[in-house]
Amino acid sequence: MENKLITSYNKLIWYIANKFYGVDRNDLYQTGVKALLEAYQRFDNSKNAKFSSYAYSYIYGEMYKLANNHLLKVNRDLLKLKKSIEKARDLLTQKNGYVPTINDLANFLGYNIWDIKEALACLNPIYSMDEENPEMRNLYESVADPHSIDIDQKLLIDDCLDNLNPLEQEIIKSRYYEDLTQQETADRLGLSQVKVSRSEARILTKMRDYINL
Repeated sequence: MENKLITSYNKLIWYIANKFYGVDRNDLYQTGVKALLEAYQRFDNSKNAKFSSYAYSYIYGEMYKLANNHLLKVNRDLLKLKKSIEKARDLLTQKNGYVPTINDLANFLGYNIWDIKEALACLNPIYSMDEENPEMRNLYESVADPHSIDIDQKLLIDDCLDNLNPLEQEIIKSRYYEDLTQQETADRLGLSQVKVSRSEARILTKMRDYINL
């Protein structure tokens, strides 16, 4: 029974695991499997609720705890770099009039790009696309029916994103994951604001069409 349950929800476990960065994916997966089994034992089907929705919340919560525990163990060098990044971002924004890119920060601080990305990823492990993080835009409200969002639709949207080309993914990532304005996105990608605006509208239409196939 346990193996059948894990197989049925394997894709969901990996889907949730992919929301977290800076944490070993195998650790996240094992946490997810354990959470799934606990959710199954705790689930009360007399309350007219979907098990998939209950399992999603339970698995996410356990992975969130793991990510936060990992966050507490981040070494002091990364914490120091994180503070330097924050100061550099404020300074460069005031100096240049726009939010600096990762390249700008790396050049200014004398680090390579991967050092900057590692610091940001490890210190910000949750990279969510939906309601678990209120600071993120709700991408699902833009590409699907806001009245009927469920786990299956979220998985479908995840597949949809994988079918975008690299530039399209960067535009969606900047606008809806990192909450950048169209102008900030244009500056990052070396495009005009008009180009970003038109591309964004086209990409969202493309995503809706994919979802409604």
